[in-house]
Amino acid sequence: MTSFKLILRNTHKNIRDYLVYFLTLTLSVSLFYAFNSISDQPAFSNMGMTGTLLYDQLGILLSALSVVIAVVLAFLIIYANQFLLKRRKKELGVYMTLGMKKGRISRLFAGETLCVGVVALASGLILGFLFSQGLSLIALKLFAIELDKFQIVFSAGAFRQTVLCFAIIFFIVMLFNVWSVTNVKLIDLLTASRKNESIKAENRVLPICLFVLSLICIGISAVLFNKNGILPSRENMSFQIAGVALVVGTFLLFHSLSTVFIQVVRAGKEFYLKGLNTFLVCQISSKIRTNYFVVTIICGLLTITICAVSIGASTALAMNELSKAATPYDLNVLSNVSIDGDNDIAEYLATQDVIMSDYAEDMEQISIYEADMTYAELFEGQNVELWPIDEKIPDSRVSVMTVSDFNRALVMQGKKPIMLNNDEYLLNCNYNGTYQHVSAALQSHSEIVIGGTTLQRASNEVLQETYFMTSVGNNDRGTLIVPEHVAAVLEKDVNVLLVQYKPDVDSNEILQKMIPIGLDETRGYRYAEKNMMYEMFYGLNALVSFLCCYIGLIFLLICAALLALKQLTETTDNIYRYGLLQKLGARRRQINRTLFTQTAVFFAIPLTVAGTYSTFLIGKAMTVVEEFMNIHISTNLGLTIILFLIVYGSYFLATYLSCKSIVTE
Repeated sequence: MTSFKLILRNTHKNIRDYLVYFLTLTLSVSLFYAFNSISDQPAFSNMGMTGTLLYDQLGILLSALSVVIAVVLAFLIIYANQFLLKRRKKELGVYMTLGMKKGRISRLFAGETLCVGVVALASGLILGFLFSQGLSLIALKLFAIELDKFQIVFSAGAFRQTVLCFAIIFFIVMLFNVWSVTNVKLIDLLTASRKNESIKAENRVLPICLFVLSLICIGISAVLFNKNGILPSRENMSFQIAGVALVVGTFLLFHSLSTVFIQVVRAGKEFYLKGLNTFLVCQISSKIRTNYFVVTIICGLLTITICAVSIGASTALAMNELSKAATPYDLNVLSNVSIDGDNDIAEYLATQDVIMSDYAEDMEQISIYEADMTYAELFEGQNVELWPIDEKIPDSRVSVMTVSDFNRALVMQGKKPIMLNNDEYLLNCNYNGTYQHVSAALQSHSEIVIGGTTLQRASNEVLQETYFMTSVGNNDRGTLIVPEHVAAVLEKDVNVLLVQYKPDVDSNEILQKMIPIGLDETRGYRYAEKNMMYEMFYGLNALVSFLCCYIGLIFLLICAALLALKQLTETTDNIYRYGLLQKLGARRRQINRTLFTQTAVFFAIPLTVAGTYSTFLIGKAMTVVEEFMNIHISTNLGLTIILFLIVYGSYFLATYLSCKSIVTE
């Protein structure tokens, strides 16, 4: 029989053994192609300057990250290939016994690896092409681009990059196979299936002590993280101590878990002695004891994955919602009265070659005043807790706006004006950093004195309108809405020109003219433009979401593949035990149920611990993100659950079916 026919025959015969290896290759190729193909979507060419800049940065970051990911995947694929080599050692030993030279055996095994690799590469590219279309739609949504501009595109650049990368990986794998087969001894090949783990007598007290110590270390870590947060500091070493305690605690937990587990289960005699439970408990305990180091690493990677994907998705969703409410106008220009004087902003812009009437369909100028009271006085009687960036707010004077200016701003948004009597006031706030304090202040101040005039509370509800644009989620920290005669005696702080564009106005043309005005430090004119803000914040969403999801998917793939390969390897090592169970009278259904349970437990143990860690760490990380970005974020685990169901669930199912096939044979 020719080598080519033998390669095809062996590949077909061992197709089930290649299932996890094939799945790993296919998913790796599809993810690699999909994320690297985003830059070729034509719809992104229609973005403005800010969006294009952020989009280019995303492409650069993904390309750089792909190099690191390719190296990680190479090690993963080589590790997966080791299982196949171990599974086939006896077969290769038979070939050597029959007189086949090691060189030809190496070529046979390399040929099989190449066949599987080529099929996986092709299927991965097809799957990646389909996946990339959905990914492009998500990217368009994140960058605030109309979905009707989407086009189905095949990325030749991503195709070449993927094929080149995985061709190099396959070449390394084949060299590894040739080296492994060439240096192995015949006796090792023929007796590979008979080599078992040597079990030493263990001290039962020591593992229990280590288990208790692990819980203490994890508890210390939780206390330190809860007290000092999850950011490192130069002032103290609590973060480093907490991190080391968590790593050591997790390592000791998995190191001692097998002994504690088997002793706890043995205490329940009815369960332990029922059916094949004795065999099942011993197998699970053996897996934990043998693989505690790998399981510790997997637990850490899963924790990073859950946190990264959850925080990335939650941040993107929160910013998307805020950006819609924070951009009711196409443009507003602010003028600092203390620097520029109380003048007409549109007239000044005309002197700078920006004839706003040529672009504006609707235009209004409003004013913001300073009250003769501070926010500390407004919040009097409260336990005020503000984000670090807002520490100076209590010393600042409360912003004041006339009801007529406020209504003109609302009418430009297509909203109904509010009603306010001459002796009444209202409070407006749409900033999460101060909203609770503004709301409490409204409840506690049934009347308030502004500019020597006593005003009664007109409503118990705080208004949450955006009457001018600054940044997403950071527009109004608290503004008093008062009658005109009250504001007339107050000092004017800022004038704001609100603009709605005419249809088909080129916003980039206006931005080009506004940039020099906004950068002039001798003047107090600053601007905020809707399209620029959309592109900036939606672009940041895309950067955060894509990078978190890319890293999360790869880490999840690595974890699932490592668990699958460990389970397959140990099933192969213990194949004779399953045969012995069948000879002792165990039914096939019982054996399959036992195999399913131990596979499920092996996959569930690191996920359960990682999920527990993530539940605590996500809350702390969200607090950091909220303080950094000055927004409130609601935790969204939907995307994380979907990813785990698809990737983790697929590997679990593939592992069980492969183990079942091995045992059946």
